[in-house]
Amino acid sequence: MYSFLCKPRLYVPAVVVLSLVLSACSSLVQKKVTTASDWQASNEQTVSSFDSSGRLAIKDQGKGTYANFSWQNLGAVQTIEVKTPLGNSVGILCRDNIGVIAEDSKGQIITATSIEELSQRMLGFALPFDHLNQWVQGYWIADEPYQLLPDGKLKQSGWIIQRQLQNSSRNPRIIQLNNARFDIRLVFDEYTDTASQISSQCELRQRLF
Repeated sequence: MYSFLCKPRLYVPAVVVLSLVLSACSSLVQKKVTTASDWQASNEQTVSSFDSSGRLAIKDQGKGTYANFSWQNLGAVQTIEVKTPLGNSVGILCRDNIGVIAEDSKGQIITATSIEELSQRMLGFALPFDHLNQWVQGYWIADEPYQLLPDGKLKQSGWIIQRQLQNSSRNPRIIQLNNARFDIRLVFDEYTDTASQISSQCELRQRLF
């Protein structure tokens, strides 16, 4: 089983971790937290493409892991690359109309039936990637049960999701996801709306042919 995020090389000095935590906490004070009325039902027309990057923190039953990410949502194709705090690639995961595919830090190509299975094998945890692009934009999944909580959080697919926005926009600044096992926080340092691309296939998949 692959568990790259749990390898020792990802552990960083306490001062770096403290810096990440303080940065995230300062953002919590300055940004607007969504309310229940800010969530909307999703559809193919409302969910937009974007290019983003930032920091990722995962707590698995009390044990914390930190990384950086870059994430492109280009309509039919979603690609997320996870890196160490020093900038070394841990893995690239991509989903397209065919399925999911990934490349690990050694250049090995891996396929799976779902992004949850693939991220579990590569990263050591199941990233809720199938719905994440819609949740970060303030949409619940229209054809799945959901609940809007009084504190403005969304409960769906076994996760509780909270959004905090960039000033004067609906773009996400911080996304927090919690379930019975994991606490996941994504802090977006960059987030830009982009035009959807015609390509419906992951670049990793194209390289195989």
